[in-house]
Amino acid sequence: MEIRIPVLKLQLGQFISELDRPWLDTPFLMQGFLLENQQQIELLIEHCEHVTLDLARSNGGIAQWTSLLSEADTIKLASKSKRKPLFEQSLSPEQKVERLNILRELRRLFSTWRQQHSSDTSSGKNEAKIVLYDDSAAVEQEIKVASQTHKTAQRFVLSLMESVRQDLQPKVEEVNEVVSDLVSSIIRNPNALLWLTQLKDRDQYTYAHSIDSAVYMLAFGRHLGYPREELHKLGMAGLMLDVGKMKLPKELLSRTGRYTPGEFMLMKTHVNHSLDIIGQMDSIHIDVFDMVARHHERYDGSGYPLGLKAERIGMFGSMAGIVDCFTALTSDRSYSNAKSAHEALQLMYKWSERYFHPALIEQFSQCVGIFHVGTLVELTTGEVGIVIGQNRVRRLKPKLLIILGPDKRPYARPHTLDLITNPSLPSGLPITIRCELPRGSHNIDPREFFLE
Repeated sequence: MEIRIPVLKLQLGQFISELDRPWLDTPFLMQGFLLENQQQIELLIEHCEHVTLDLARSNGGIAQWTSLLSEADTIKLASKSKRKPLFEQSLSPEQKVERLNILRELRRLFSTWRQQHSSDTSSGKNEAKIVLYDDSAAVEQEIKVASQTHKTAQRFVLSLMESVRQDLQPKVEEVNEVVSDLVSSIIRNPNALLWLTQLKDRDQYTYAHSIDSAVYMLAFGRHLGYPREELHKLGMAGLMLDVGKMKLPKELLSRTGRYTPGEFMLMKTHVNHSLDIIGQMDSIHIDVFDMVARHHERYDGSGYPLGLKAERIGMFGSMAGIVDCFTALTSDRSYSNAKSAHEALQLMYKWSERYFHPALIEQFSQCVGIFHVGTLVELTTGEVGIVIGQNRVRRLKPKLLIILGPDKRPYARPHTLDLITNPSLPSGLPITIRCELPRGSHNIDPREFFLE
């Protein structure tokens, strides 16, 4: 049971579960702690006006603090939606300048090739303004909205695929509506939708891959500083990358072994099928066609259908190829178990300069993070948590949802811990990530913690 009281009424033994301001604005390293000394109370009085107590986690439990309940009833509780959430640490002015220079140079690399090899130098495909986004919602808040957006996208993709199988023309208005909601969520905080991409089953691959591709295209585009209108193109392309596979025989899509040369030739036709399908839709931007057409092109020219090389594939086309490969590697399929994000990125680093543009692989790895959202980790305290947010400044210090104690028993109330605050043990030793745990460790089902 939680109640909110003025800090002047705090007593030792009470468990503080929430403040009336962001935790990073205070000296407290742990988000949720037991009052054990007078100094803690004095710091709370200095920085806060009210705090929220968790009576069940306070010494003696609820029975010890029943006298507070009647008094708390007279305190007007502030709406949680009005409290300022804890956001990812923003870049410093110097870091922003450095980031802008990197992104400008990356776009210049692709635009220079285009201008040298095309008579159309007026194209603004990679000349869009650069936006350095700050999160406007905490992942704990955004997950609720993102969950509904994700479910809507799932229903839409199932309907889209069924329409394609029946040779019906997809409605561009429905696609735009789904993509707009995905874009809005990614702009507010990409970690929520990235988290939801982890919650899928093997038999969902066909349509989950489309949604995952859209989410990662949007997160990648946000990381590269593209404005909303460009993100919309990226999200639409992600949804439509493999829609043409619905025109292929089902037995080919569910094949568990290697394709024969003939089967592989048939599989490659899905690109043209996809282009035919989106060609029937109204007002689709040429960039979307390019991404769908080029997401199987490869850096060394070994891809299909045109055998394009390096920057000739284009920025967006290169991004689509990276995302398509990553989402396939990290998904359970009929012929392959999912790899962790770390394993997939290691493979793609190995393949860079052969299959993928090295500069974009580097940026994508920064976007995904060393510890991907949804990764299960063990801390040096012995506690177990799930990564729920990245830190763009220090990638080894993500935000975690701590769910198991040092004894590996579940906490009655999981709490968040942001490693960027440099939390430490009473001994002074820093709390860090000891190791990444395999999916399913300790019988943990991530759905239990966000999708109730």
